[in-house]
Amino acid sequence: MTVQFVIPSSRDDLLSNSGETYCVEEILTVRQVSPALQALKAASRGNSDCIVQHFDSLFSVLCIQKDLDAGLKDEAWHYLLRGSQTFLNRLTSDLDQSDLAREDRLNSLNATKMVSYLLCQFLEMFDGEATRPLTVATGKGRGKKSKASSSSTDMDWDYERHEGVQLLLKFIQLSLNKLWDPPVAEEEFVSLISSCCYKLLENPSTSKNKETLVSIAHILGNLIKRYNHGLGASLKLDQLLKHFEFLTSPLVQVVEIVVMEYGCKSLLTDIIREIGNVDAKEAARDAAVGKAYAGFLVEIAEKMPKMVMPNMSLIVGHLESESYTLRNGILGMMGEILIKYICKEELDDKLRATRDGFFEKLEDHVHDVNAFVRSKVLQIWLTIVNEKCLPLLRQEVLMALVVGRLNDKSSIVRRHALQLVTALLKSNPFAAQLTVEDLRSNYEKEKAQLEEMCPPVTPPAASQQDDKLGEWDTPEAGLTKALDTWSGRDSDASALIGDEEPWQQVLEKIIKYLENQEFPEALALTSAAMECYPDCPVFLAHKSLGESEDQTEENEEVEQPSVKLGPVLKDVFLYVKQPPLPTEPDAPDSMPDSQFSSEITKQQTLVQYLKNSLTFALQVQECIPVICQLLGSKNTTDILEAIAFFVTAVEFGVASATVGVRKMLVLVWSQEQAVKEAVAAAYRQLYLLPKDKNAKTVAASIVKNLSALLVGCTFGDLSSLETLVCEFVKSGDIGSQVIQALWERFTLKSSSVTPQDARAAVMLLSMCAKAQPNIVKSNVEVLVQEGLGARAESDYLLVQGTCQALLKLSEAPKEKGKPPPEPYRLPQEHDLFSNLTAILVKGVNDSSKSLWIPLADLAVTVVYRLCDSPDQVCANLLRQLVQALVDVCDSVTQEAGDSDDDKSNSVSYVLARVLSVAGQVAFRQTVFMEEDILTEIKRRQTVAEENKKAGAVSKANSSRRKSKGGGPANSRTESEIEEDMALAGGASADDAEAEFVKKICETEILNGQGLLSDFCPLLIAVCSNSSKFPDPELQTAASMALARFMIVSSTFCEAQLQLLFTLLERAQSPVIRSNLIIALGDLTFRFPNLVEPWTAHLYARLLDLSPLVRKTTLQVLTHLILNDMVKVKGQISELATCIVDPDERIAGLAKLFFHELSKKSNSMYNMPDIISRLSDPEIGVEEKHFHTIIKFIFSHIEKSKHCESLTEKLCHRFRAARTDRQVRDLAFCLSQLTYSERGLSKLLENFPCYADKLVDNDVYAHFSQILTKSRQFIRPDSKTTVDELESKLEQAHTKGMEEDEVAQKAATKSSVTGAAAKTKGKLAKGKTPSKKNKRTKKSFDDDSDNGNESAENEDPELDMESPIKPKRDVRGRNKSGKPRFTLDSDDENDQDLFNVGSEGQIERDLDDEDTLTIKPSRRRSRFGKVKLTTPLSGMNT
Repeated sequence: MTVQFVIPSSRDDLLSNSGETYCVEEILTVRQVSPALQALKAASRGNSDCIVQHFDSLFSVLCIQKDLDAGLKDEAWHYLLRGSQTFLNRLTSDLDQSDLAREDRLNSLNATKMVSYLLCQFLEMFDGEATRPLTVATGKGRGKKSKASSSSTDMDWDYERHEGVQLLLKFIQLSLNKLWDPPVAEEEFVSLISSCCYKLLENPSTSKNKETLVSIAHILGNLIKRYNHGLGASLKLDQLLKHFEFLTSPLVQVVEIVVMEYGCKSLLTDIIREIGNVDAKEAARDAAVGKAYAGFLVEIAEKMPKMVMPNMSLIVGHLESESYTLRNGILGMMGEILIKYICKEELDDKLRATRDGFFEKLEDHVHDVNAFVRSKVLQIWLTIVNEKCLPLLRQEVLMALVVGRLNDKSSIVRRHALQLVTALLKSNPFAAQLTVEDLRSNYEKEKAQLEEMCPPVTPPAASQQDDKLGEWDTPEAGLTKALDTWSGRDSDASALIGDEEPWQQVLEKIIKYLENQEFPEALALTSAAMECYPDCPVFLAHKSLGESEDQTEENEEVEQPSVKLGPVLKDVFLYVKQPPLPTEPDAPDSMPDSQFSSEITKQQTLVQYLKNSLTFALQVQECIPVICQLLGSKNTTDILEAIAFFVTAVEFGVASATVGVRKMLVLVWSQEQAVKEAVAAAYRQLYLLPKDKNAKTVAASIVKNLSALLVGCTFGDLSSLETLVCEFVKSGDIGSQVIQALWERFTLKSSSVTPQDARAAVMLLSMCAKAQPNIVKSNVEVLVQEGLGARAESDYLLVQGTCQALLKLSEAPKEKGKPPPEPYRLPQEHDLFSNLTAILVKGVNDSSKSLWIPLADLAVTVVYRLCDSPDQVCANLLRQLVQALVDVCDSVTQEAGDSDDDKSNSVSYVLARVLSVAGQVAFRQTVFMEEDILTEIKRRQTVAEENKKAGAVSKANSSRRKSKGGGPANSRTESEIEEDMALAGGASADDAEAEFVKKICETEILNGQGLLSDFCPLLIAVCSNSSKFPDPELQTAASMALARFMIVSSTFCEAQLQLLFTLLERAQSPVIRSNLIIALGDLTFRFPNLVEPWTAHLYARLLDLSPLVRKTTLQVLTHLILNDMVKVKGQISELATCIVDPDERIAGLAKLFFHELSKKSNSMYNMPDIISRLSDPEIGVEEKHFHTIIKFIFSHIEKSKHCESLTEKLCHRFRAARTDRQVRDLAFCLSQLTYSERGLSKLLENFPCYADKLVDNDVYAHFSQILTKSRQFIRPDSKTTVDELESKLEQAHTKGMEEDEVAQKAATKSSVTGAAAKTKGKLAKGKTPSKKNKRTKKSFDDDSDNGNESAENEDPELDMESPIKPKRDVRGRNKSGKPRFTLDSDDENDQDLFNVGSEGQIERDLDDEDTLTIKPSRRRSRFGKVKLTTPLSGMNT
């Protein structure tokens, strides 16, 4: 009797002897294993039962594997493989026999079980050792090398594992069921093989070995198909997916093989069902599970979309689950099925409905609550678009959805939305040029032609009509009932009608539905057809029923479409049964009906195509403003995708895309290298890569493109474009041929070149010359002859461009480690300077030359940059201009017919130009002295020192050669001593030269006998007497010139500061005030100590009525404060009020200022003074605006130590609060801070400071908010502090409420007492009366001696009150007790900025000999000035 071998659940089961089953008699020792293996080796030669005979030996290896060397285990494995292969060969021949004896069958079954058991156990043993971390045995003592433990094997396990799996596969592929009676394999055997496969899959190296993975897949396929392992496989594969994330792709391959090669579709269904039944909350908690499931679903849908689609209903419920990864996976499945399976046009109704359902799900989840899902859906749509699987009818809806996602708060969603819009634009099926105007005109034209071609629906003959009406009676009765129940909202055009299905086929479908009594389907299809084919001849008469372009929303609400669909269906029925013939008189009689119908069909298709094209172009145009905003995003990906979109949009002819291309220019200043490279690549593609092949044509195209880009450029755009052009010149994208084409345009060699083209050419040449100055240097004569020649007098823009190009000659690049190069200078006799002088002198009298002053400023700059004697050239220019002014005055005096106003105007504009040039000459002369002269002196000294040093070195070398080895080694040469002396005296020499130059500027330019000194009285007279010189242009030029004169000399600046600030206060023109603010910014850099006492008046301009002045003041103060030229004091609160300025740009600049200020040390933490000023009722900041300001400013306070310090200071401020508003404001500020444990302790320590204020409900609410926020972030061990503070707050609030009630009851007892209590309460809760200033205030005019001028000479313009009232300085007296300006005109005892008489008149006229009334505070600071570096740029003229 054969002993049965039972597959054990554990190894110990084989050691127990039950008598009926096989058991292992004895476990071999370590010493016995080797001889036993040798015996197995000998027996394995040709003996198919060697494994059964030596089972105990191999089983012993499994039991004592930890004690065995790796070599013995390797031998056992190889002998096992050899013996198993021998047994497999015999078993194959035995199973081929038709009738197998019972005893042989049982022996073969036992042997099969034993061999399979050993193979699986050895595979699991070696695979477990391979995945186990390598243990290392360290030797004793220092420096001993480590040895690997004996468990490591020397064989290639990947190869051996594959051999073992292949052997198992060969066993499973046999007809092993014959070995059992009945022929069904026992579950233990199937479980043994499958468990081994699953165990091997847990090793990452197994999944990487493609051959092994395929073999395991085939084993599982055989087990499922032939051994009923389907249910167990699905459960086990689901578990593997949950616990091993790396198995996602390998399991997809396994399932694909099992389903496709073995037909086990149920496995896929079971796995998807298991995923569908998973707990959504568990998947949401464990992100790895959701990720693994999602990856598996997407990949399996990609591999087998046709098999997966019927199972979508099992998991579609997870689209509403919490796990966003599962939602991503299911939506990804839909995308893969749409792309791989149901993207074809030839689909049946069921597949088309499924496709439309998937599209609707994807559309819905574009608005998913999770940003990752929205991003994933957009990626899926992007793939669908790129694969050209998007139906035409879906394009409009998709475009509208994507445009909405461009404003998404998530950057990844915006990025993919931009990519999708770009892809839709690239793959649009409409037109290569999406010009809205052209498309609209073509659409209207073709639509009109279609209306002419379509014949009216004429009734058939009477007899035919009666017959057809009789046929219509049959469906009419049922249709009437269906119309009463049909909602009219369940018709989806895209689901019922194919993408390119003609309307004739749709009408035939409607008739079939009517004949089959399927009335709801007929109604739905009719409604959808009216939407898709509004120009169908049958529907034209009922156009108002559909959603036509002229239909209003009111009509849609009043009449439901279902009400009148009956007549439409009747016309459809009659039209199909008897199609009407064309009745137009113009229709050719010879044209057959079919041909005429086809012509109408073609025209309808064309009209629909143009309509779709126009709609798409309008949608693209709609999204451009949003994408323009993304160019300013902080996220680099937004910017890069926006740039890519605009490049594509320009290539497709979207007209409004040029706005975005223009806005891209500023990105050349980006700190991100990727952004700068993307901008350069975009402009290179758009403007420097024409499609022409001829080199000359290419150059002309490039010039034309760049010239078009200059049109409409601002100064900022020109600066950015110049940087970009320089990069192109350096990279060679703009080569010599392009430069040559620019010169040809500039010189008007072609008759087709316009003056505007010439101006653009010289501007581009100027930009190119910044990278290569030789472009201009070698063509100076051409510039002078063409740009400053005959055309110059009539084209000032050409002269400006020429001057800009010439200025590039003075911008020679400095090489590192070398002295600066010698400046490029021309003699004063050069034609350049004489031509410029002639142009300016000839045009000074021409009032139509509005560009004369900007040109004159530029010309003076050119003279000082390029002339070797610029002062003489400019002196000659000024003399000729003054002479022209004198001539104008003489001619005006001689002309008796003109009115006085005309005479004054003719003189004023000439005088304005002369003063403007004088101011520019004074400024440039100062720059020339302090910059050019000093630089040239230092350059010459450097060259001389280097020459001297080179001579000394050569002399020393020659002396060494003469006295070779003669002198001592440490002797110093004479040249070395001279060099040390030069180093010691070099710094003092530089300082002396600088002081000498400054002394010249201080004493000789304006105060000496020079020409400019003669202009000073004239300037002062014009600026002081606006009534005598009322011309706005004259006042603007004079104020600018005065400011430039003040930059030259500190003495002149100090004397005229009072006049300058008076002009700043009283000037009616906002342009003048804005210019003076800019000038004062430059003066603050130049003479900081002189301007510092007047700083309060700079801040006062933040309250100016003009947005231009406020914006300029904010920009100037931002520049001064961030460069540490003005200290941050309490007046910064006036800057804070700009955060709530009505002008959005001013508010944005103010926010940017505080953002930058927060990066500078502790500037943002001197807040208590700012808060006090903002909450002062005399300042007038509304409480709502105060909250907005504080929220923004406090958002930049991040460090806990600063919050703690600010908490303590604010608590102390409660005691000084005068009004309820101030108390509420302080409490609100405390509520905006973030509190640590120490911060809460500070609140607790200073509780007495605000305890009595907690009676106010608003104050108590703010402190309660502090507790609420603190409980969210505080540590558990700090809750004691929070609880203690909460109890104290509640007690103080309750106690205060009770005291109020007692006071109210006491007040009702006596009217007298009540009145007194009421008065007292008002004083306590109302505004505290301000105390009179006890110190005696003096008028700032007491030392003036010219206050008795006659009223006839008073200036009527200055008599008018300033639009901005001076305000009292709420800071009060400073520490030194010196008087300062007060900034509140409501206090009667406060000083005014201007001394006004009893009738509101100024006490004296501001003549040229008067001293002006406005003065700074009496506190004076030490005189000083700094080097002039910032020109007066950016003034409004």
